[in-house]
Amino acid sequence: MSLKLKLTMLLEWKLYIFVLAAVVMVMISSPLALAEETESGLQSKFSLTESTMIAGFGKGGFTEGSYEHIVLIWHLGFDLKRVFSRLEDNRGILTFTMEPKINPVISPAEKDVEFGISFGLKYRYPLTQKLSGYVLGSMGPHYITVKSTDQANGFIFFNTVGAGFSFFLTEKTALSLEYRFRHISNADTQEPNVGIESHIGAIGYSVFF
Repeated sequence: MSLKLKLTMLLEWKLYIFVLAAVVMVMISSPLALAEETESGLQSKFSLTESTMIAGFGKGGFTEGSYEHIVLIWHLGFDLKRVFSRLEDNRGILTFTMEPKINPVISPAEKDVEFGISFGLKYRYPLTQKLSGYVLGSMGPHYITVKSTDQANGFIFFNTVGAGFSFFLTEKTALSLEYRFRHISNADTQEPNVGIESHIGAIGYSVFF
């Protein structure tokens, strides 16, 4: 096994553990925090605070040649400041994210598709009144129809890290530009499992609540 593959597998498992721990923390902490609220305040304690439609293009490489796909993501964010009071004095905003997605694959064949959902964290920090920067990380189960000698198709995991900027059009709406690095593989549940990596550029339109 090559050093690159070992490092990729190590990073993959660390990301699994990190995101799983974050999901468990939110699931455990939310009911406890909600229990302290009055009935009228339940919804405001842990509720949707961001909805972003994202479109972009991703490109990578594998044995069959260039791996190219369209990116279509619905990004949903839940502000953790409402759950963890220690975050209230932080200028930045930490959100728990869910991203349902369906991505048409256009190379090496135009008939393939990726679809699934990712869970993760996003941290957005205001740089000016109109501009914010952010970083994000996520992982989740997906399904791909792509056939390759590098990677078994079917059930698979997406691991993603990225960064971008949000340009606020109004107090509650923004346009975003972002870069993502994505690794897909199946945690050795099938062979082959070399993995496929992509570099993604995307634009999004956000509504904040």
